[in-house]
Amino acid sequence: MRRLAIVLFLGGLAAAAAAPLPAADSETRIALIAHTGFGFPEENNLRGGFETGFGFVLPLAPRLSLAAEFLEWKDTAKQSRGKLYNGTLTLTPILASLHYEFYTNEYFTAYALAGAAYIVTRFRIGSYASVPEVKIEQRVDSDLALFGGMGVNLALAANLVFFCEMSYLRRSLPATTVTYDLNLGGDSETRFTANLRHIFMKFGAKLYF
Repeated sequence: MRRLAIVLFLGGLAAAAAAPLPAADSETRIALIAHTGFGFPEENNLRGGFETGFGFVLPLAPRLSLAAEFLEWKDTAKQSRGKLYNGTLTLTPILASLHYEFYTNEYFTAYALAGAAYIVTRFRIGSYASVPEVKIEQRVDSDLALFGGMGVNLALAANLVFFCEMSYLRRSLPATTVTYDLNLGGDSETRFTANLRHIFMKFGAKLYF
């Protein structure tokens, strides 16, 4: 899956470089952005899901801009010892990043990006093997994360741009397994680390004002 993501990204880069269309002015105007994509988790007991998001881009200086975005995607967890049980992990990052355009021409822009995100996590546990008197829950802490990557813009019109980004989200977060035992009349907690590192790709549009 990661190889597929890289192939798609390079294909988008090649297509954008050959496009004969006028560029939008990204240095002086604010843009609204909307996108979809897919996450590729590094953790071997997680399977990635589709991502959706929106936000805006604010120009700061020639070739430099600030992006603020709200994303959400869901990973499917497969039970593994010392990790998450079967279930669905919903990730809702709130991102802020700086974009630097290192190559630009009339039709095409390539840029590097780096920033931070606050990741809100929700885990819904699925089926598991247990006796009726024992109930298990899991939760993953929400916290900050760092990310970086590259992107390309392809001008479709004077105020409309198609873009493609590939980013790497670097974060492992504390998680807890809570076991409620009615026979013992209490509960116990086991702490572990959830690897939330992802490569994710985004495809979308920027509308300039």
